[in-house]
Amino acid sequence: MSERSYKTDALVLYSRNLGEADRLITLLAWERGKITAVARGARKVKSKLAAGVDLFTYGQYQFHRGRTLDLITGQEVKEHFAAFREDATLYPYGLFLSEITDRLIRSEEPCPEPCALLLEGWRLLCDETLPDRMLLCRAFELKMMELAGFCPYLQGCLQCGTPEAFFFSPRQGGLFCSQCAGGDTIKLSAGTVALARRLLEAPLDQVRLLRGFDLQRRELAASAAAFRRYHLDIGELRSLQLLRSMNLLP
Repeated sequence: MSERSYKTDALVLYSRNLGEADRLITLLAWERGKITAVARGARKVKSKLAAGVDLFTYGQYQFHRGRTLDLITGQEVKEHFAAFREDATLYPYGLFLSEITDRLIRSEEPCPEPCALLLEGWRLLCDETLPDRMLLCRAFELKMMELAGFCPYLQGCLQCGTPEAFFFSPRQGGLFCSQCAGGDTIKLSAGTVALARRLLEAPLDQVRLLRGFDLQRRELAASAAAFRRYHLDIGELRSLQLLRSMNLLP
């Protein structure tokens, strides 16, 4: 393979039409990090690239380096997550994982852990026995934040260290106790703090064993949204808009 060509396993984070027959693809690759590339002619009926350029695809891709954008010249699909496209109520959850990953992982360096986490998250969401899809999404978000170096501090008060800390500051990125809390904090219940810690610490596949009350789910959603806005400049995600329109958020 020439120096201008390379091959890597990757996950499709984003895919949209480009021109009359092409697709513009954003992928997360184990060995290369985030890649934006063009799949020429991928929208043509007989295109050999068509099967591998949709969102929620895991495959091995071959690229040719271009002046501005790389070109996808070949692909071998390893896993299609067709359930996301076939089930309208499942699609926004898979999209949430893609959007969070896309916003948090920005470098072109190897990222095997984020890739493995996203692949596991898609697989778990497609499991019909999963009791709470949104809870898995919250766990995924915390874990991806931790991998990207943006995770809020949940182990105790940021100022004095006491574990009895239930006031979350989006600006300072962590919890405070009642004595140290300032005016910019969000009061969380003890159950919400305990659940957030467990979601971060437990393996992703064990989230199916956890349960959350509506109050805890609402508090997690509010604090996560505030943290994303302040530290990551992430406004309302399209996936959450879809979930809200379907009345799937507490």
